[in-house]
Amino acid sequence: MTLSALGQARSRATRGAFAEFGLLAETLEFAQIGGWEYTRLVPLGGKDRPAPPAWLMPLLIRLVPRLRRRIAAAVAAVRSDKAGRFVEQWSRQWQPDLAARIAGLRDSDLEALDDEELDAHTARALALLHEGVDIHFLLVGALMPILAELACACRELLGWSDDEACELLVGLSTTSTEPARRLAELAGTTARRPAVRRLLDQVDGGTASRLAETDPEFAEAFAAYQREFACRALRYEIADPSIAETPELTLRLLADQLTRGYDPVAEAAELARRRAAATSRARAALAARPPGDRERFEPALGRAGRAYPVREDNEFFTLSVPLALLRYRALEIGRRLAARGQLQRRDDVFFLTLEEARAALRDGAARRALVTRRRGERAFVEQHPGPATYGKHPGPPPPLDALPAEARFTMTALLWYLDRIFEAAPSSRAQQAGTQAIEGIAASPGRHTGPARVVMDESEFGKLRPGDVLVCPITSPVWSVLFPSVGALVTDTGGLLSHPAIIAREYAVPAVVATGNATALLRDDQVVTVDGGAGRIEVQG
Repeated sequence: MTLSALGQARSRATRGAFAEFGLLAETLEFAQIGGWEYTRLVPLGGKDRPAPPAWLMPLLIRLVPRLRRRIAAAVAAVRSDKAGRFVEQWSRQWQPDLAARIAGLRDSDLEALDDEELDAHTARALALLHEGVDIHFLLVGALMPILAELACACRELLGWSDDEACELLVGLSTTSTEPARRLAELAGTTARRPAVRRLLDQVDGGTASRLAETDPEFAEAFAAYQREFACRALRYEIADPSIAETPELTLRLLADQLTRGYDPVAEAAELARRRAAATSRARAALAARPPGDRERFEPALGRAGRAYPVREDNEFFTLSVPLALLRYRALEIGRRLAARGQLQRRDDVFFLTLEEARAALRDGAARRALVTRRRGERAFVEQHPGPATYGKHPGPPPPLDALPAEARFTMTALLWYLDRIFEAAPSSRAQQAGTQAIEGIAASPGRHTGPARVVMDESEFGKLRPGDVLVCPITSPVWSVLFPSVGALVTDTGGLLSHPAIIAREYAVPAVVATGNATALLRDDQVVTVDGGAGRIEVQG
C-alpha cells in the first residue's frame, strides 16, 4: 500500500523539483528491485551513458535544446532567488494551509461514515499526502543552493569543514524538538502527582487506560498532547502504527525524561551559546578580510538560518501526519472488509494497493487469496536481501566548467547536498567484525559511554533505556521523540544533513553516522564510547 500511495507521487515530485530549479539531471529516482528500494540520480534525458568529456560540453550546451532550456531555468531560478521565495512561501502559505486541512481530516469520525463517504475521505487524505510530497521536494530543491552557499562561503573564506559550518545553525530546528519540549512540560506536572509517578514506574499496554482512572486531569492533558503531536507516522510505511496508536511509547518516554532530568530550556540555551560562539569566531576571522568577504558571508548566514529549520520542520506537515491520516482510513477500510469476510483480518489491507482496497469496498469481492500471495512474496523478500547496488558505476559527473556560473553552482549544490544526505560510499561499506573501533562520519560533537541498544525498526523502541547508545540503520524525523532518552546515536547510513544527524545536533546528542554496518557489529548491552567529534565508536566490551 505504501508503494501505491507514495511511489509514483514521489517520483513525480522529484522530477518536478529538478525541472523547477533547472537541475541538469532528470530526477532522483526511487525504484523497487526485488522488493528492495534503490535510489539513483538519472542523467538528463533519462539514458545511462558515460558523462561527456570536457571538450564536448561547450558544444552540447549550444546545440542540445533540452540542455539549453534547463540551463536557462537554472539561471532564472538563481537570479530570481526562487529558493528563497519557496522558503518564505512555506511559512506564509504552504504550512498554514496544510495545518488547516490536517485539522479537518484528523477529527473525523470514520466509523460514522458510509462506504461512499469513507472512500471520498480516503481520496482527500491521499490528495493531501500527494500535495505534501510535491511541497516537500520543492523545499528540498530550495534548501540545496541555500545551505551549499553557506558551506562554500565557510570553506573558501574561513577554511572550515562542513561540520564546523553546521555549528552556525545548531538549535534552529525548533519544530523537530517541540514534541520533546512539550512532553517535558507534561513531565514537570508529575512532581505533584505521586500516583502518576507510580504508574510511570512500570509502563505497559494498559497504562494509558489506568491513567484515566488514576488522575483524570493528567489523563486529559496527556490526551491533548497525543492529539497535537502523536498523529504521525513513525516512518514512511503506512502499515506501521502511528505514535497515537502506541500511547505506551509516549508514556515510556515521559518516564525516561523524569529519570534523566531532561531540561529543554537549558539545552536550548546551550545550543544558542554554541551557535553564537561559532558566529563570533567566523566574524572575528573575517574582520581583517576585505569587505567583500563579509558581504558574502553575512547574507549566506542569514539565508541559511531561515532555511535550515525547514529541512526537518516540513516533514511533520508534508509527510508524517498525512501518512498517519491515510493509514487511519485504510484501517477503517480494512476493518469493514474483514467484518464482511473479504479479508481475514483488518491489517491485511496493507498487502493491497490503495486502489485495490477502495475497489474491494465498492465491489464486495474477496481479496483473501491475493493477500496470501502478497504475504508470501513479502516473506521471501525479507529472507533474501538485495545487493547494495545494481548496474555499473556511473563514474564521475560531467565537467561543469563550460556552464554559466548560476547553472554551475546549482549543479555543484545538488551533488554536495545529495552527498551530505546519503554519504553513499561510507554508508555502503562493511567494516570488519571484532574490531575495537568503528569509524563513521562525525555528525554531532560530544562523547558518551553507555550500553549499545540495537534498534532495527520502530517495533523495538521498547528496548531503549535512558542513557543507552541508540544503534540503528537510519532514523526518520519522528524518531526525535526518543532523543531526550538516548545518550548517543550511531547509524549505518546518512550524512551531515541526514535526519538523524540534524536531530542529534538539535538535542546535543553525540552522533556518528554512515558507519556502514554498525548494527551488525554491535550487540545489545555492549559498552561503547561514541566520539561524535571524531566520528569514532570505541568498543569496550
